[in-house]
Amino acid sequence: MALLRGLREHGIDVTALSARRPLAPHERDLVNGAGPPADLPVELMEVPAPRQGWATRAQMLMRPNGYLSRGPFGARVRELAKQADLLHLEQLHSGWCDLGSSVPAVVHVHHLTRLDRRAPAPWDRELFGFTMLRASERLIALRHRYLVASSSVVAQTLRRLALGREVHVAPLSLEPSRYAQAPLDGPPVAGLIGTATWPPTRAAIERLVSTVWPLVRREVPEATLRIAGRGTDRLRLNDLDGVVVVGEVPSAAAFLHGLSLLLYPAPIGSGMKVKVLESIACGLPVVTTEFGAEGIAAGDGVVVERDDAELAAAAVSLLRDEVERRQRARAGRQAFLELYTPKVATEPLVDLYRRMLEAG
Repeated sequence: MALLRGLREHGIDVTALSARRPLAPHERDLVNGAGPPADLPVELMEVPAPRQGWATRAQMLMRPNGYLSRGPFGARVRELAKQADLLHLEQLHSGWCDLGSSVPAVVHVHHLTRLDRRAPAPWDRELFGFTMLRASERLIALRHRYLVASSSVVAQTLRRLALGREVHVAPLSLEPSRYAQAPLDGPPVAGLIGTATWPPTRAAIERLVSTVWPLVRREVPEATLRIAGRGTDRLRLNDLDGVVVVGEVPSAAAFLHGLSLLLYPAPIGSGMKVKVLESIACGLPVVTTEFGAEGIAAGDGVVVERDDAELAAAAVSLLRDEVERRQRARAGRQAFLELYTPKVATEPLVDLYRRMLEAG
């Protein structure tokens, strides 16, 4: 939504098509009323997950990670492209959707599997999917003249994959109106939010609860750690000392407002992390690693450390010291307002669009 608003603030006429998997009954209440605002031109299409079987595997071999380009969704993209000057393909899942279209296309890459995950063992059933994701990254990079990355780290890898194609950097953005200042008062509470099945998030949670959090609790025994996000309720962490598993939440901003800081010891992961961007948007200080802070220039709003003891010490300092907590919160929010609001963050994209149209 922030991307669309930013482009419209620059005077660009945008029509958006978004894929959504069919919702399970228990998910409908969570997303009820959470669709695109009425003032944004977004068309939602439900796209079921690909069926398992040899036919699907054969399609993946010919067009890795290209299920969105097939069927009604791909047809709708090609139909809309006939009335457009260019196509913006958001994330690699949509990177094949310009097949059959003659208009210039750019792919916006948020992260890369080859940087986010280690290869599964040869006997692991996940190996095929992992291999197809890596193949899609290389093939989509090779077949597009224009690529955009959310961070310089992702951009550097894309340049190697794309063999000389144009790779630009444009940050993600958020709408400020959705992120009020967190109160930062009450008892000391650290937190982490993310999808537990996503390997970088799972690795961060495992590191947090096994090594970093025990060090924090030793110094601040009254502190609480809250963990939220899809799939976290299946991790069986509630028995750990001072840990509360919230599970899936309807609003990340509301969850962040109940914290004293975001504690995100990411040991791996590429691209900008939305949880970190949302935290500084809320004026919530962050303690993380270089992976968690990738692509986000938040100044003193984000504390970056490497080893477990340093991460824990930074968290302890923020939990104990309200003055430091509020100073870092102000610095992070100010950086967000200056760099990651819709119009500012989309300026690199608008410049690229102009170059694409001039090049023909």
